[in-house]
Amino acid sequence: MSQENVEIVRRGYEMYASGDLEGLVTLIAPDAELADAGGLGITGTASGTRFGPSGFLRSSDEAHEAFENYTVTPEDFTALRNFVLVRARLRGKGRASGVPLDAVVFQLWELRDGKVVRSQIFMTESQALEAVGLSE
Repeated sequence: MSQENVEIVRRGYEMYASGDLEGLVTLIAPDAELADAGGLGITGTASGTRFGPSGFLRSSDEAHEAFENYTVTPEDFTALRNFVLVRARLRGKGRASGVPLDAVVFQLWELRDGKVVRSQIFMTESQALEAVGLSE
């Protein structure tokens, strides 16, 4: 099941990159708990939690409103039981500040029955692994 989850998450990133948000939200459970875009969604800095496909779309819209040329590029996928850990690079340019964004984050996706049910974002891989009860 864990490799299937990796493929689901990989497909989600591909859909996001191509702009197929309609297709992407079909991979998200209606009651999914998703990291808010506030603070780039980093656990401990985010302003709250978004729920379901509409919450994902709202966070995505806010990221694109805050940054010009905003991209999320997955660099590595790791299967962890019912989780998929993705090392991802965020890029863009602040619309208000003009400051470039080039950050690596660790996005943790929890899946159940082929759907995302929860997401969290961490600054380090060790924080993400700790969140699922593992250590490096």
